Amino acid sequence: MSFSDSENEKSFNHLLVYLHNLRRSNPHTHIHIKTDLMDRFLACFLAIGWVIHFFSNFIFLYLRGDYLKTMFVAVAKDGNNQTFPIAFSMAVENNLDNCTCFLMSLKESFGNGREVAFISNMDDVVSSCINIVFTDSYHGYTCNSVHKYIRTRVSYGRSLDPLFWMTLKAYTMSIFEQNFARLSCDAHELLANISNLKWARDYVPNILLSLNQHNVSIITLIEEIREYMQRTFVERSLTAGSLTTVLTPHAEMVLHKRIQKSVRLGIACGHAITTVRHSNMHELVDMVKVFYHADVFQIVCQTQTIYPVPPQSEWEIPDPLMVVLLPM
Repeated sequence: MSFSDSENEKSFNHLLVYLHNLRRSNPHTHIHIKTDLMDRFLACFLAIGWVIHFFSNFIFLYLRGDYLKTMFVAVAKDGNNQTFPIAFSMAVENNLDNCTCFLMSLKESFGNGREVAFISNMDDVVSSCINIVFTDSYHGYTCNSVHKYIRTRVSYGRSLDPLFWMTLKAYTMSIFEQNFARLSCDAHELLANISNLKWARDYVPNILLSLNQHNVSIITLIEEIREYMQRTFVERSLTAGSLTTVLTPHAEMVLHKRIQKSVRLGIACGHAITTVRHSNMHELVDMVKVFYHADVFQIVCQTQTIYPVPPQSEWEIPDPLMVVLLPM
């Protein structure tokens, strides 16, 4: 799908009005539009209402279009290990200014006193911006980006890939050091230059891939995002309503696998029972974080929703009305 210059121009002209009415339908939604001195569009930020509270990840991708070239995305995960986007910024370029603008808007939408952590790809622009805006936050890298970084700089057979992933995902320091020492000298040296604290797993939602294939007007793009988020929460609300277990399906699966693994490894059940009793816990599920409990997942998914924008004939015109022109 492609749009003429006149259609794109109209979309940018109506952008503020659309976002204003989106915020009316979804209170506490954060919006910000950035223009140059000639009122030409540079970037816009969107974080829909209550969804912003689930922030955990930050990435960017390139858009295919005549005017919008970059999208910055903040992504979160729920208690069932499912990802969903919570904040977006569409921009004409991927540069330090636009990335910083996105993070400043993100910080403002969080409010005061919020501790956040960032997981991003190994990108110099992103890393620099995070350090500028969130000076005290934790910033880690995704496993995939670390893997690509090593693969492009070190020649080693694919037989070492499993060892690489075992090193990245080690749960104890002893296992990490053991696997780390077995890597090739070149890979060992490169990884040693990346702080171990910055390694993390990679979570990227499918919405990014689908949006990346479109060449649409900016309002159409934002509306696709809103519709996707609305569908996502409806589907998860139905899933949450059908749960009869204490934990979410993902947490139940992980717990079951770990119990099976402990049996295979011959770990005595008495040790676990002693630990539970010593901790004054009567059920194994009590040792699982509340975030993964089914009742918490149900509260999150069933007490909130994302509402559509009313028909254009019912739009309220904001005052003052900001002028937004087509980008160069």
